[in-house]
Amino acid sequence: MDAGMALQRIYRLIDACCEPHQHLDDCYGSLDEAITDAVAWLEQITAEPQQQWIGVEVCAANGDWRTYRLPMPLLCALPG
Repeated sequence: MDAGMALQRIYRLIDACCEPHQHLDDCYGSLDEAITDAVAWLEQITAEPQQQWIGVEVCAANGDWRTYRLPMPLLCALPG
């Protein structure tokens, strides 16, 4: 690998049970992109409290998924 090449990290969202999120099962190129998608989804639904628990995993160099952020309530701004 070229020393100048940055390692691209891939993220995915997980649910309260630390499983790939049923509605947000996608790969994201950044943590911000993943969280933005989760917030947008939560703003579109009437989420039960357990649905608001969202975590993040990152893909390791060997292809395994590692917990990056444990599931916790992902709170959104209240509609104005």
